Amino acid sequence: MTTTLVLQLIGVVLINALSNTTGTLKTIFSTKRFIKPLYVVTFLDTIIFATAMKLLSNGNGMYFIIAFAMGKVIGAYVADIIETKMALGILEVDIFINNKQKMKCIADTIREKGYAANTSISYGKEGVKRYRIEVTLLRKEVPVLEQLLREYEYENPTLSIKEISKVTGKITLSSHQAS
Repeated sequence: MTTTLVLQLIGVVLINALSNTTGTLKTIFSTKRFIKPLYVVTFLDTIIFATAMKLLSNGNGMYFIIAFAMGKVIGAYVADIIETKMALGILEVDIFINNKQKMKCIADTIREKGYAANTSISYGKEGVKRYRIEVTLLRKEVPVLEQLLREYEYENPTLSIKEISKVTGKITLSSHQAS
């Protein structure tokens, strides 16, 4: 295998990894309705994809196909890391607690941190009374909520997490950043 061939294969892997990453971001932006970033990423993805296809059509043999596939896998991995860091969206998180006093303390602390929190009574297995805290927050702020629950020694809580696609009216979201 010549140095030129190795460099071409590395180029195919890197370009295809970048193309797959931008393609995944394109899907994320589209589903989250972030239109302006979608246009930019679509433009970049098209240029990168055309470059990858040109390299593939010039190359021959199984090495290029394997390099193409490796680039796809790497791109999916990188896109997952980026998507996790971006954490776009708004969530509604329901926290279920058996202790009324603990529920009050946690709900009040959530409110003090700037989040909207509603409480209500619910019933679990065999009609056992439980308390529910409903919190609306940015997806990237879930670690803040998890840390708050740990401070109250509430490990492995029962949570119901729902993605919100549209909000009308007033919504309160904290400006805290998860670190």
